[in-house]
Amino acid sequence: MNAPQPTILVLDDEKNIRRSIEIALEQEGMHVLSAHDAAAALRMLTERVIDALILDIRLGEIDGLAFFRKLQSEGLAVPTIFISGHATLSEAAQAARIGGFDFLEKPFSAEKILICVQRCLEHASLQRRLERIGQQEAARRIVGDSPVIRQLVAEALRVAATQANVLVTGESGTGKELIANTIHAHSARKDGPFIKVNCSAIPENLVESELFGYERGAFTGANGARRGLFEAAHRGTVFLDEIADLSLAAQAKILRVVQSGEVQKLGSDRATHVDVRVISGTHKDLREAVSEGRFREDLFYRLSVVPLRVPPLREHGEDIPLLVRFFVKQLCAKNNLREKEIDEEVVAELKRYTWPGNVRELGNVIERMLIMSGERISSADLPEEISEATAAAPEAHGASTLKQFRDKAERDFILETLRRNGGNITQCALELGVRRTYLHRRLAQLGIGKKDYFA
Repeated sequence: MNAPQPTILVLDDEKNIRRSIEIALEQEGMHVLSAHDAAAALRMLTERVIDALILDIRLGEIDGLAFFRKLQSEGLAVPTIFISGHATLSEAAQAARIGGFDFLEKPFSAEKILICVQRCLEHASLQRRLERIGQQEAARRIVGDSPVIRQLVAEALRVAATQANVLVTGESGTGKELIANTIHAHSARKDGPFIKVNCSAIPENLVESELFGYERGAFTGANGARRGLFEAAHRGTVFLDEIADLSLAAQAKILRVVQSGEVQKLGSDRATHVDVRVISGTHKDLREAVSEGRFREDLFYRLSVVPLRVPPLREHGEDIPLLVRFFVKQLCAKNNLREKEIDEEVVAELKRYTWPGNVRELGNVIERMLIMSGERISSADLPEEISEATAAAPEAHGASTLKQFRDKAERDFILETLRRNGGNITQCALELGVRRTYLHRRLAQLGIGKKDYFA
C-alpha cells in the first residue's frame, strides 16, 4: 500500500488565513479541508479521517481550547496545531497542557506553517511506529516449537502479506488475539491502528453505536457526534473477537462494511468510507450457528476467506516447558520477584494436565505458584485441582477420551506407514488413501516429525 495523501483540516473564522494555509500545504501535496466554524469542522471530523487539525484559539461562538476538549471527550481528537493572533501566554501554555502538538502566533509565513505541519505528521507517525513495536512485541509472545504451532505461525505470516479477511477459531484462552496481532504487525497495514473489539462484552443496545458511531441527538444522551470503532480502525485492522455473539441486526451492518467499505452512524443518512481489514475470532462453531439461523451465511463467507485454527494446549503439550520458562520470566518481572527454579516433577505434572483453560490458564497457574512458593517451585506448590486431576489421569500410554484414543491409534498407524515407506510422504498418502496436503496437516496436528519415523 502506498502512503496515503495526508488530510489537514483548518478551522479559522478568517477567510484569508484559511486560504493562505490551503495554498501553502496543497503545494506540498497535502489535501486540505477548511471550515469557518466549529459545527462545520465537527461534521468533517465525524465524516472522514483527518490526519491533523490547525485550530484557531479565538473562534466566534466557541474558543478553540473548548472545541479541542469537546473532540477529546467524544473520541474525535487528532494531532492539533493551535494558532492565534491574540492568545495570551496562559492560553498557549494551556493548549500544550491539554495535548496540542504546537502553538503558532499570527502572522506566520507559509514556510513556518508547512514545517510545523510536517513535524506534526512525523510525530504522529512516530507514535504509530511505537504502537506497532508494541504490537510486534505482542506477536513475538507466540511461544512454541511444536509442529502445529510452527505451521500456525507460518500460515499467519503467509496471510499477513495479503488483504484477505481472516477468521481465527479456537477455544477460549488459546491465543486468538495474538494471532490477529501477528497478522496485523506483519501486514502492509502495520503503521495503521489495530482495534480490538470484544463483541461479547458490549451490551446489546450499545453494539451499533460502539461499532459504527452516532450523530448528535441520535438517541437519548447522545449530546454530541462520535466515531465508531470501524472508523477508528481506518487504514488499519479491526479484530472482532467473539463475533458469534453479535445480533443478526449488527451482523447485517458489518456485512455492509465488509462488502462496500462504508459505515453509517446512528441518526445519519450519510455513509462514511473506511479502509479496514477485518479479522474475526470465535470459540464457537460458526457453521453450526449458520445452520441454526443464528449467524448470517453471507457474512460467514465474507469473514472466513482464510480460516485459521488455534489448537488447544492439550494438542501441543510438548510446548509446555517453553511456555513455563516464558511465563516465569515475564511474571517474575511483572510481580517484582526473583526468577525461581521449577522442579522437573512440576513440569511433568503440568504436561499431564489437560488444560481446559488453555495457555491463559497455564499462565494463571504459573503466576499463582510464583507468588505463593518459597525459593523454588516444587510439587507441593501445585494447585490442588491440578494435583488431583493428574493423579486420577491414566498413564501416558493410555487415553482418557475417545478422541485421544483415536488420535493415538491414527498416530501409530501413520508412523508405521511412514517407516515402511522410508518417510516418503507421497507414497504414504497413496497407501493411506488421502491427499498429501491432508497428510501434512495431520502430521502437524499429531505432532509427528522426521525424528519420530527415522529414529
